[in-house]
This record gives sequence, structure tokens and C-alpha cells, in this order.
Amino acid sequence: MERMMSLNEMEQVIEKNQLVLSIIKMRNCGVCESVSAKVSTMLESKISVKGIYVYTEDVPEVASRYLAFSAPTVLLFYGGKEVYRAARFVRCDELDHVLSQYEENI
Repeated sequence: MERMMSLNEMEQVIEKNQLVLSIIKMRNCGVCESVSAKVSTMLESKISVKGIYVYTEDVPEVASRYLAFSAPTVLLFYGGKEVYRAARFVRCDELDHVLSQYEENI
């Protein structure tokens, strides 16, 4: 997964890639790190998905732009549009299923 350092950088990645999985997280958040590790492992087998993450401490405006009121917030973008959202409690089996469905459309 690639770290984003600005809102503009994040929006460019979402615009340029067909399928993007984004994690909005906070430092010193055990749940954030756990979810991030599981998602990173999941993305190793999904070559058509671009994985990115951003810390709200680095880019505070990302929380308001994507309405991320809790951490972690996992967002899936397909063709530049948000198609899936999970916040705080991320069901990895559900996320894997959703990713597989969108991968089939590419």
C-alpha cells in the first residue's frame, strides 16, 4: 500500500486507477494498524487493486472530504466513485468478496 501525503495526491490516484482501496487511519491506533495489515495482505493477491492509505494527522482535510468520522475508515473506489465503505469494524471477509466482484468487472 502506498502512503498519501496530500488530499490532491489521493484524489489523483483515485482518478487515474480503476479500482482503489483507501484506508484513512490515525497514528497510535491499534485497530487501524491491525486492519491495515490484514488489508495489505489481502491486496497481495489482487493485482488490479491500487492500495493507498493516509494518516489524518498528515492530511486533516481528508476526514472532511471523505466524511471519515472514525478510524479506520476503509473506502473502495471504482471508476472514481465510492462503492464501498466500512468504518471502525471492518469485516475482511466481506471486503474480500466485494473486491473480487469489482475485479471481475475490470
